[in-house]
Amino acid sequence: MSALRQRLAALDPMRVDAVFALAMIIELELEAWLSNSVPESHRLATAVASVFFAAPIAVRRRFPGVALVFCVSVAAIQTLFGGELLHYLGGADLPVLALGYSAGAWLDARRSVITLVLALPGLVGVALLPGVGGPPSGINAISYALFYVSLLIFPAWIAGRVMGERSRRAAAFGELAARTAIEQESRKAAAIAEERSRIGGELQDIIAHSVSVMVVQASGARMMLRSDPDRARDSILNVEHTGREALADLRRLLGMLRKDDDPRALAPQPGLGQLPALVASVAGDGYACELRTLGDPIDLTPGVDLVAYRVIETALVRRARRHGGNIVVTVRYEPSELALEIRGDGPFGDLDEELQAIAERVGLYGGSLRTSRGDGDTFSLQARLPLRAAVPA
Repeated sequence: MSALRQRLAALDPMRVDAVFALAMIIELELEAWLSNSVPESHRLATAVASVFFAAPIAVRRRFPGVALVFCVSVAAIQTLFGGELLHYLGGADLPVLALGYSAGAWLDARRSVITLVLALPGLVGVALLPGVGGPPSGINAISYALFYVSLLIFPAWIAGRVMGERSRRAAAFGELAARTAIEQESRKAAAIAEERSRIGGELQDIIAHSVSVMVVQASGARMMLRSDPDRARDSILNVEHTGREALADLRRLLGMLRKDDDPRALAPQPGLGQLPALVASVAGDGYACELRTLGDPIDLTPGVDLVAYRVIETALVRRARRHGGNIVVTVRYEPSELALEIRGDGPFGDLDEELQAIAERVGLYGGSLRTSRGDGDTFSLQARLPLRAAVPA
């Protein structure tokens, strides 16, 4: 069934209408020449009129209003020459019904009403002009003729208006949904681009810090090389260790590097050591914010230290401040990883939409980031970062 629907949907509507028009012409011609209801003297006029009567179906999608008016005009004119299209040909109703629906569905409200008003006199003329049995006489006959005309045009036109309005609304909703999806993707891309741009500015701080440590340790090793070889050896090992950590940070961040002249590049590199100032700034804005540190603090590599700070900064500045309430930040040092948790009041949003950039950054260090909903209207954000690069304080 689905395959059949796909094939039908793939058909050219204009060709379908052309085939429909040809089929109606053939059907009306057969009735005009073979029906016993049509007198011999009226067959030629009926047969000729049938071609012009059904032909507008082929162009009903391009010119729905003109097609309907032309069709009913042909029906009215052929009556004057002895045609019997709408009197004794049963198939003659179909073109009027199809074109009435088209005028209602595919024209705007103003042009659709104008088309209906222009088409009605032609149908009324067909009903009241004399046919084989002469014109209708008496109130009952005239009322029946007008009732027949009303049934022929109004239901199809109304159905077209209803279906056309539904189609237009569906198209509008589809366009709105597509535009919303594009805007969401644009916001996500902008957030990621902003984060990558900031990484580019901060990368020089990470490398500068590591290189500075390496230079100091190498200088000390040179001076102690003869007087204290063991200490010089330790300094050289520290140089190697620091260099390896700098290379690791480069591998993680170089793929996301983006050159940007940002004034923040001249600022000191933030880390967990600046958390008290960050918490104090949030509390200074009138929000209750508490910082808890569990476990024995250890020296973190600049990359891990920076990412941990950014996770907490994102939770506090970008989200928690929007909703206020009580906020508790917990930093827990474990043997093999650093665990961060931010709990507070109010909703936190979807991780995929709000924190995709910072989650991607945590993932670069082999960590994880997730949000959850606590009891009542509270949120919780947890991040875990491996400490493979950390050394004891």
